[in-house]
Amino acid sequence: MNRRDVESLIRVHQAELFRYLRYLGARPDAEVEDLVQETFLVALRGDGPRATDERQQAAWLRGIARNLFLAHCRKERTARTHLTADAMKLAEQVWADEFLGDGDGFDYTAALRKCLDKLPAGKRQFVERRYADGFTREQLAAAFRLTADGVKTALRRIRQQLADCVTATLEAERR
Repeated sequence: MNRRDVESLIRVHQAELFRYLRYLGARPDAEVEDLVQETFLVALRGDGPRATDERQQAAWLRGIARNLFLAHCRKERTARTHLTADAMKLAEQVWADEFLGDGDGFDYTAALRKCLDKLPAGKRQFVERRYADGFTREQLAAAFRLTADGVKTALRRIRQQLADCVTATLEAERR
């Protein structure tokens, strides 16, 4: 695999792996970041699907991530639930049915983009500074003249508004 192929693989699948590992129970700190990074390292060393079929690649990467997460939980003994291989397979099936459905998961991304465009400018700027520019809670507080707790509350409300909008958009498109 050349550098361009590696960059493309990461760009296409990184966000889904983050969401998938969080769905499985990985903590939203260095734990999930380390697991995503390790997934790509294992994938690049292994013999995975070399086809350009992104769905096949995504399933293969989720399998690697799932196995790494199970190994991590066993090693750290931090399993927040009783994880078994069968439970993880069931989680994979629910993920595929609920998130991917008949598509590739990009309908959620398209719906999110539509919903972001509908946000008032101030809220959209708030989201962009946090997620695109990587502002910390403290930086956002200073930029928007809020307290750190105010930023936390604002982000929670905006995320809920976006989640409701994405759900409504997807339901409308499926009718």
